[in-house]
Amino acid sequence: EILAETELDSVCATLEREGVLAPADGGAVVVRNGAPMVVSLPPEPGAGFGWILKSTGPGLAFIGGPDVTVNPKPPSIMGVAETTTFRFRAKAPGTTVVEFAYVAPPGQSVATERTVRYDVTVTPEGFFGIL
Repeated sequence: EILAETELDSVCATLEREGVLAPADGGAVVVRNGAPMVVSLPPEPGAGFGWILKSTGPGLAFIGGPDVTVNPKPPSIMGVAETTTFRFRAKAPGTTVVEFAYVAPPGQSVATERTVRYDVTVTPEGFFGIL
């Protein structure tokens, strides 16, 4: 079935309301089971460094990324303009960890590596309380 444009706008608005945009500096995140979680991390253009997904637990399904979210950000896209974006979908209630590393390009030796960690709590569907 093809949705009319107004129906499609309503669906996208619902997805954005239910989705979670995780903070760029990591930390605790709560997402409802079945809802999307988007992580937008700041790049350093021209430096050659980039973000990689270092680890994720079983409560989240990796559904896309890394993608560069352009500026201006299209209204139908969750994320922050001019960032590297990773997308997940919560698939099982419980707690899990997602970790990203900011790494040097291949062949370049750099001793330090930055990491960003998220402690994610996936709540059951229909749960709208605050943890």
